[in-house]
Amino acid sequence: MKQYGIVDIGSNTIVLIIYDSVDPVHVKAYWSEPVHLVSYNDNGYMKPEGIEKTLAVLRRYRSILEEQQVDTYFAFITEPWRRLTNTGEFLSRLAESGFVIDALSGQEEAEYDFYGSRIDCADIKDGNAFDIGGGSTELISFRDGRIHACHSLPAGCVRLKELPVTPETAQSYLRAAFDACPSLLDTPSENLIGIGGTARACALLADELYPGMPVTRSVVRTLLTGLLEEDAVIVGAMKKVITPGRWTVLAPGLNMLGEIMDAYHADTVRISEGCVREGYLLTHLTEK
Repeated sequence: MKQYGIVDIGSNTIVLIIYDSVDPVHVKAYWSEPVHLVSYNDNGYMKPEGIEKTLAVLRRYRSILEEQQVDTYFAFITEPWRRLTNTGEFLSRLAESGFVIDALSGQEEAEYDFYGSRIDCADIKDGNAFDIGGGSTELISFRDGRIHACHSLPAGCVRLKELPVTPETAQSYLRAAFDACPSLLDTPSENLIGIGGTARACALLADELYPGMPVTRSVVRTLLTGLLEEDAVIVGAMKKVITPGRWTVLAPGLNMLGEIMDAYHADTVRISEGCVREGYLLTHLTEK
């Protein structure tokens, strides 16, 4: 059976996924290492400790792929390489792992996010989508099943953790994004797709507390308030269904999620199982 691998180097985690099918997409195995690369970024300089920690994870993932006899695999890095003063050194050292690492721009990340969401949200032809990652947030507007506009803003849940968790914090980043790319607001639709870890974590927590209910703006607001006020029931549910590496960044992520819903006047958000990884994999397999 043909297998495929994806290594995703993000600001918060480094993920390895092995797929045993791409039509339909099916995950065989999943590994996630909370490296927190963003914490090693010293005013634009990636510290040697962060490089070595990443390199160790990549070498382990390379060994796993060899053990599992996966001969078709891809590796990419999203936000951590952007805006560094030592980008060349950083990427050159990571290449010592044996991987050919594709350094994605924010635009490319947003595009692959959208393509990944098509695996289970292709029925939504017009709308808007978002991916709140560790170091950045991608916004995508689409029409007739095609990207109309997309933009990446330098504010993910890990970076937002260092700022006040208030509506104004998220709104300031969103205003800057809409000013830089006004066409993001060209698609007046309540159809909103949530992509990536923050959106999926929100859905997991919501389903634990309110089984069967859609993820509404009211639910997001209740979850955020509960986490900020350390409500025992909501915090307990979070610790039950969310991995520990995401506990401290969930509230900042939910704050951004809620403000995105407000910006697009969306009462509910549909969570996609696909994301940048599936979008990247399927695109590159098609190209091959």
